[in-house]
Amino acid sequence: MLEQLQPERVFYHFEKICYIPHGSGNTEAVGDYCIAFAEEHGLRCTRDALGNVVIYKDGDSSREPVILQGHLDMVCVSEPETKIDFRKDPLPVDTDGEYVFSRGTSLGADDGIAVAMILALLEDDTLQMPPIEAVFTTDEETGMFGAAGFDASCLFGKRMLNLDSEAEGVFWVSCAGGERVTITFKLQSRFYPMQAYHVRLSGFAGGHSGTEIDKGRLNAVRCLAQLLQAGGGEVASIWGGTVDNAIPSSAEALFVGDAQKLHDAFAALSDTWREAEPDVTVDIRPMPAGGACLSAENSDRLLSLLLELPWGVQSMSRDIEGLVETSLNLGVCKTELDSVQLHYSVRSGVDAERQRLIEEMERIASSYGASVRRDSPYPAWQYRPQSPLRETAAKAYAELYGKTPSIQAVHAGLECGLFAGKIPDLDCISLGPDIYDIHSPKERLSVASVQRTYELVRKILS
Repeated sequence: MLEQLQPERVFYHFEKICYIPHGSGNTEAVGDYCIAFAEEHGLRCTRDALGNVVIYKDGDSSREPVILQGHLDMVCVSEPETKIDFRKDPLPVDTDGEYVFSRGTSLGADDGIAVAMILALLEDDTLQMPPIEAVFTTDEETGMFGAAGFDASCLFGKRMLNLDSEAEGVFWVSCAGGERVTITFKLQSRFYPMQAYHVRLSGFAGGHSGTEIDKGRLNAVRCLAQLLQAGGGEVASIWGGTVDNAIPSSAEALFVGDAQKLHDAFAALSDTWREAEPDVTVDIRPMPAGGACLSAENSDRLLSLLLELPWGVQSMSRDIEGLVETSLNLGVCKTELDSVQLHYSVRSGVDAERQRLIEEMERIASSYGASVRRDSPYPAWQYRPQSPLRETAAKAYAELYGKTPSIQAVHAGLECGLFAGKIPDLDCISLGPDIYDIHSPKERLSVASVQRTYELVRKILS
């Protein structure tokens, strides 16, 4: 499918990776692919207990090693009508020559294209390079668990190119820290004899909860809570979203009440919603009568909790124009047997601000009788004023394209902060090709941008 695209070996490996299921928590097979690649090319490799893979390639021994790094897992999201089992099915990858995409699902170019580029570099014997230490980490998307548990004593390089960015011509040199927060709201159910309705909101753009949290996109779960609250009645169950670091593009609920009131409420609310989300739609279908739903008071408290908890951009950086400093995203809402769980990704470039925001969430949750669990914290990556690697990369970019790259900080989590904490005096930058609408079924990868970015990495290494 992608064999006509250039660079041919990059897209060869990328297509192979797309055929291997590699969602977070399911990266053993794609790790096997990397191990088999190393063995085929006579390269030394290791894999640790977390599934992190390191491949070594000898180079010019007079030069210091360079670490190339990307992650093996992807965010798996799909359109509701797309039938796919991400744990065993290949991605329906396709191309129109300008972009590569997956029909009805996320593409996983974050970070499959990094893995593909690194493998292509490792098998390129025409390029004069320093020794390469290629590090492929696991479960980045769900908490950077692979990088957090990685023993970096096996690495000797003090310079690292992280290829987990999605804006060509931008060198990321700092990133936000983050933490996952799960809020659990206990349910009080009762039997209902009356008509129930399945309510579904869809058509929201969704996207990455770090890089696209400031784009004015709405959260489908919070909008559904607004709709249900405005329509009256009682909630039986509510769910939406797939991972905490993606903005939900759809949400659903089982609802006991008046369907006409829901339609009227949607007509009133959608006028405002469509200013940001022009494609939003509602589907309300009758369900069999009889079953369990929340008590009226419990239902009201759940919806009020969903709407009182903060969401989105909380503050902008005072030092870097246009940079989000602190934000949070409600990525997953799901009804369990006796509770509703709300999964948030909280980010900030200032650790104290992240702590303050989570404490506010804890205060609100406590007022509704809900519990809070915090996990998977990761550090911010601090800007390095002196960076020979950044200077080398900027010079290479200028020589190739006749312009200066943009040096930026990003409001998203990158593994660079974890590696910087493990490798003293690590000089690191993050870069990558243009990838649009990542973590959504509309994700697409620019072919021309991959060509240019790959050539840039080759030139930096040479």
